Amino acid sequence: MYNEKCEVIENKSVAPRHFVLKFRSKKIAKSVKPGQFVQILCGENSFDPFLARPFSYLSARGPEFSVLYHVVGKGTELMSKLKKGNRVAVLGPLGNGFTMSSELGVRSSEIKILVGGGVGIPPLYHFAETELISKITKKENIYVFLGARNKSLLLCEKEFKRLGVNLSVATDDGSKGPKGFVTALLASFLRTPNSELRTSIFACGPTPMLKAVSNIASEFGVTCEVSVEVPMACGFGACLGCAIKVKTDANYRFAIACVEGPVFEGSKIIWE
Repeated sequence: MYNEKCEVIENKSVAPRHFVLKFRSKKIAKSVKPGQFVQILCGENSFDPFLARPFSYLSARGPEFSVLYHVVGKGTELMSKLKKGNRVAVLGPLGNGFTMSSELGVRSSEIKILVGGGVGIPPLYHFAETELISKITKKENIYVFLGARNKSLLLCEKEFKRLGVNLSVATDDGSKGPKGFVTALLASFLRTPNSELRTSIFACGPTPMLKAVSNIASEFGVTCEVSVEVPMACGFGACLGCAIKVKTDANYRFAIACVEGPVFEGSKIIWE
C-alpha cells in the first residue's frame, strides 16, 4: 500500500448526492484488484473529520483511478466540494479483492453473475471492466443485476451498457425495471436452465442484500463472493474495528474485514 497526496482530476455529480471523484496517482492506481479499496482523507488540508473514509475503486487505468461516493455526512460533504487540482491524502490499495479469471485460468465460457445495490455497485463495474480487458471472459457471459430505491439512484447503468454485458435492473418503487429487490432477479435467473457452464456470483451492497444473495447461491449450489460493507477506521488492521464473524470447523472466529476482506466467500460469513 502507498500513502500519497493525489491530485483531483474531476469531481462530478452522477446522481442525487452521488459523485465520481477521479484522482491522478503514480502508485495507488497501479496493480489494483477489483474489490480492493482506498482510504481518503476528506478535505484537502483538513483533519476534521480526523479519520479517512474507505471507498471501493470504481475504475483504475494507467496513472488514474476513481471512486463513487454518496454524500451522507460531514466527511463526504467536504469531498463533494473538492475541485480539479486539489491534492488529497489517499492510502491504498487496501484489502483483498474478488477472484479474477486471470488468476484461475478458467475458460472464457464461464458465467459471471454480478449483483449490486447502491454504492456497492462501483466495485462490480471495476470487476466487469477488468474481466473484459483481460479477454478471458466474454461480455455475453457476464450477467449484471443492479438494484436501487428508485431510478434516480441507479448507479453505473450507462457504464455497464457501454461494456455490452447482460444488464437487468430492479427498483424498490418500480420506477425502473421490476418493482422489488434485485435478489428476486437473481433467483429468477438461476431457476432458468441456461447451460452446464460453471457459474460464479460476485456481490456488493447492503448487508441484508448480501445475506440474501448468499442464501440464494447456497440454494442453487453456486459459488459466491461478497464484498462486505462495514465501518473501517484505519483500513489496514490496526484498530480491529471492522471484525465480522466467520465460520470455522468448530464454531466461529472474528475476521478483520479490511485485511482479510472486504471480499469473503458468502457461505463462510455468519449473517446476523
